[in-house]
Amino acid sequence: MMHLLLSLALLSQTGEAEYSFRHVIEQGERDGSFYVTAYVSIPYSSLQFTKSNSGYQAGYHITFQLLDRRKNIYGDERFGDVIVTDANIAKSKSLAVAETLNVLLPRGSYNANLSVAALGATRRIEKEFDVEIFHRALGSLRITDANGSRMLERPFDSRDTMLVSVSVYEDGLDSLLLEITRPGAPDYNKTLTEPDSQASWSVALEDFSSGDYQLWVKAFQGKKAVDERKALFVLRNPFRFDPGRYEELVEKLIYITTFGERERMKSVPPEARQATWDSFWLAKDPTPQTDYNEELESYFAKISYCERNFGYGDKGYLSDRARIYMRFGPPDEIEDHPFEPNRYPYIVWTYNLQGMQFVFEERLGFGEYVLVYPQGFLSPW
Repeated sequence: MMHLLLSLALLSQTGEAEYSFRHVIEQGERDGSFYVTAYVSIPYSSLQFTKSNSGYQAGYHITFQLLDRRKNIYGDERFGDVIVTDANIAKSKSLAVAETLNVLLPRGSYNANLSVAALGATRRIEKEFDVEIFHRALGSLRITDANGSRMLERPFDSRDTMLVSVSVYEDGLDSLLLEITRPGAPDYNKTLTEPDSQASWSVALEDFSSGDYQLWVKAFQGKKAVDERKALFVLRNPFRFDPGRYEELVEKLIYITTFGERERMKSVPPEARQATWDSFWLAKDPTPQTDYNEELESYFAKISYCERNFGYGDKGYLSDRARIYMRFGPPDEIEDHPFEPNRYPYIVWTYNLQGMQFVFEERLGFGEYVLVYPQGFLSPW
């Protein structure tokens, strides 16, 4: 049942689009050369599965290319496939395949392109970014669990021990300072003196609260900082350690529960929160024999969409547009009328299959769109 918590944590972390992938870029020096490594995780939902004799199969092609100013190309690629036995598992956003791509290259400035193609489909997902390669005192930070595994498939939680490591390429450093910060939380600082070529810190996360953290490692010669490296990580605690988050997520069940059901879920003692949550979603799981709960993932994917798209000036997942979206899904047609003369800005959503049309007006000028047609379609909360 822990997978239910982990998949939900991942959805709330990433809020990713239907087709996407996660990645970490690491750069450093090895045997007198520079390298860039891409660690890539592709959710099953971003692949194109087809029926095969052994179940459902999907292939992928990953390319990692770096273009310098003289148009020289350096790169690596991976082909692979994955087979699952259940069609519902193929839709998962939390189950993923992982690949590592390595590129050796000289110092310089590069435009990088990391691309994932789902074989058998026309879509290709690309991410572009700039990379500067030159000698530095420190390599990229590596953030892993205690076993050295990168946390691409789920965020950390307070039961984890985080290992932070960095390669040191400059002799004579006096100390390295590890800083972990988050707005509203106490800073974490730990100094390592006279570091070796590989420096590391083991950080127990039991006293860390849920949130998005920045992590810095700064290199010092005397009191002078000569280099620094930055990374990010996300921590999502189990419900028994994070009552605020549990209650927030229970409130988001407003479209599939009554007020009384939500109050009963919130009233359970801390040690029973996870079991209560798991029991609720197990009853709605169309494939309880698997660890993957497609109903949970689908529901919170829609909640995340509403928060991202109807949150600015509006009420997010509680807005009128969200109430229609949660019931009918994305509209087949959207007409936006922001500057019609002698009337408020309005949006029209059309659902062809249902033969329905909804009109939302922005009457206050702050981005809140209220359903005005059909009148009376939405009852008060």
